[in-house]
Amino acid sequence: MTKEGKHIIIDAFECDSTNLNDINFLEEMCKKAALDANMEILYSYFHQFEPQGVTGVLVLSTSHLSIHTWPEERYVSLDFYTCGTLELTPQVEFLIKELSSKQAMVYSISRGVSYPQVIKCEELGS
Repeated sequence: MTKEGKHIIIDAFECDSTNLNDINFLEEMCKKAALDANMEILYSYFHQFEPQGVTGVLVLSTSHLSIHTWPEERYVSLDFYTCGTLELTPQVEFLIKELSSKQAMVYSISRGVSYPQVIKCEELGS
């Protein structure tokens, strides 16, 4: 049994606040990222907050993708976790571009490993 996985955490700043409050846009964006990585979506749930903000999660056969938005702060947090060794860089770049983020901190954590590791952090921006 392979227990290793990759956990990507994204803090995206200075995003387009209109898109951060558009539940349909966000759900379709997340689904496209997962499907483009050939992931199977088992369940999708997105919730619109009043007066603003969206929380959503895709349950994937290989784990999950979640998103939480704060349009008033132009901030998004994303959590993308997958089993195995799939390279998620194209999906990360797609998500940051779709959110129109001017600055993003991307953390990569190996999961299921029994050795010490340094968490990789990379700043991306336009």
